[in-house]
Amino acid sequence: MGNLMSKAMTQLLIRHAWFATLALNLNLIKSDKTETMATDGKAIYFNPTWVATLALIEIISVIAHEVLHVAFCHHLRRNGRDADLWNQACDYAINWIIVDSKVFRLPEGGLYDERFRDKTAEQIYNILLSEQTPEDQPEDQPEDSQSPGDEADDAAPAKPLIGEVWDATNEDGEPLNAAEQAAEELKAGANVSAAFDAEKTVGIGESDAALRNALEVNKVDEIPWYEQLAQWTTQYVIGRSSFNTPNRRLLHTGHILPSYTKEVDFKLVFAWDTSGSLTDELTGLIKTHINNVVQVLNPSNVKIIYCDTRVRGSQTFARCIGSGPWAMDIELEDIKPLGGGGTQFDPVFQYIEDEDISADCLVYFTDGHGSVNAEEPDYPVLWATTDKTPNFSSEKFGETITIK
Repeated sequence: MGNLMSKAMTQLLIRHAWFATLALNLNLIKSDKTETMATDGKAIYFNPTWVATLALIEIISVIAHEVLHVAFCHHLRRNGRDADLWNQACDYAINWIIVDSKVFRLPEGGLYDERFRDKTAEQIYNILLSEQTPEDQPEDQPEDSQSPGDEADDAAPAKPLIGEVWDATNEDGEPLNAAEQAAEELKAGANVSAAFDAEKTVGIGESDAALRNALEVNKVDEIPWYEQLAQWTTQYVIGRSSFNTPNRRLLHTGHILPSYTKEVDFKLVFAWDTSGSLTDELTGLIKTHINNVVQVLNPSNVKIIYCDTRVRGSQTFARCIGSGPWAMDIELEDIKPLGGGGTQFDPVFQYIEDEDISADCLVYFTDGHGSVNAEEPDYPVLWATTDKTPNFSSEKFGETITIK
């Protein structure tokens, strides 16, 4: 049966370079854990018994269907939704593209509804959920509840879809953490871009504007800023033995993410602009972001410096000895910012120097309205601004990202 799949892949190469380029990134694996075909972003799993019932053009089309699941990052976006209903929503989100194509033909049973054209899987899921009766509505599932071949206990098996999408997992079969999730999103985006380039070069199976528009509509949300921070800090900590080797398949994208699975002597300093311009809402937001940074970067030591027109105080907390990664000896409610006056950035840099604080990097939370007159320090600085259009009144050093 592998011959049928190989033949289908060859025909896909002839018919449509965009789909073929993406399909070549996925291993073909025979599996009885699916009744049809499935993907988790790493491979296309196929049931040989079911494949044998299809015409060649239908096999090609289901491979293209699975490719679209990966291109649209459906394997990364379930977020605890009911797995069966999520699969239906994802199928509705992409099958109109297959139906519109002049080179594909879905097998009987493929889900298609014209009203779902140009809608995201999340939007379609909500519509499908609203159309169910209360007794039919699924209970929320934990994010790691779906794995290949899982079925609900004591439930009537749902009619097999022509091609399933499974949640992505890491090499240990565990749900992805924040850094791994970001890496997979980056990889998917890079692969889609490479596929469009290949199609343009080869000139086979030109993609229409509808496909490009659909990918734009369905693209994953902007990578959270704390994952951008993980990428940013990599350049300063890469090569330390405590970090795993970066994923080589991501090197061509310009984004390198380490695996934060081991302890590392990495000292992270936060400066917090506690001027009166920061609201209670933003204060809560920054506390949450600090926690997210700790989870992604797993530093050995974190210092928070509070400053308005002068340094008002600081707090230090460290990884709990013997408690494993990401465990810190301070709770969010224990983070107590001090200040409330005007804004000056320079006192923080003088404080770090005077107190001989060891900093591998400094993240400065601010609304971005103020002046920087201090000399550039010997550690990297990232300005995390709450305003998309910060107004630094003088030339500053470091890099800037916007937090939400």
